[in-house]
Amino acid sequence: MTTLSAPAGWAGTHQPAGRRRSSGRRTVPPGLPSLLLRFVAIAILAAVGALVAWSSVPAIWGWTPVAVVSESMSPSLHRGDVAVTSAPPENWTPIVGQVVVVPDPQHPGQTRIHRISGIDENGLLITRGDANGSDDSFRTAPDQVKGIGRLLIPGVALATLDMREGDPAMFVAQTVAVLGAVALVLRPARRATPDGLDGSR
Repeated sequence: MTTLSAPAGWAGTHQPAGRRRSSGRRTVPPGLPSLLLRFVAIAILAAVGALVAWSSVPAIWGWTPVAVVSESMSPSLHRGDVAVTSAPPENWTPIVGQVVVVPDPQHPGQTRIHRISGIDENGLLITRGDANGSDDSFRTAPDQVKGIGRLLIPGVALATLDMREGDPAMFVAQTVAVLGAVALVLRPARRATPDGLDGSR
């Protein structure tokens, strides 16, 4: 009887049907990158929505958002922050340390958001910006106070202030980011096809 030997190249290559040698590499599930992008887009829109809500919803009960336009109150308030204020209640008693919005006599028609640093012998309020080395040069009667600080929303008005001052870069970038997030969220979801490729629903 003649015994046939297998060619040398065949040695050890046979595997039982249905079993394949693992390459040791993990494949990314189909659709996972798209799902992650959608999650990031939703997070961006949720953050924007929360900021808008915090700065506008308080108006329902009479509170007013005021944009901080300078660094005179840093580090407590920064340029681009929005301070939500309320009108002083009846028989309001000013307290040293309160943040208030007062008329700015040096710029008629404008206001300043500074902190009460003292009350003089005539009952007038002495105000100062946290970053300033001296008190404001004017005094304010308590009944002239426009608002008392209640809430702070950091940085929400910065892009708008930059655009007003001739630098629209941040405003454009934020707008593009929000529109891109909206497009990702509204894009039809994808599902895996039998051949392993993504397909539109």
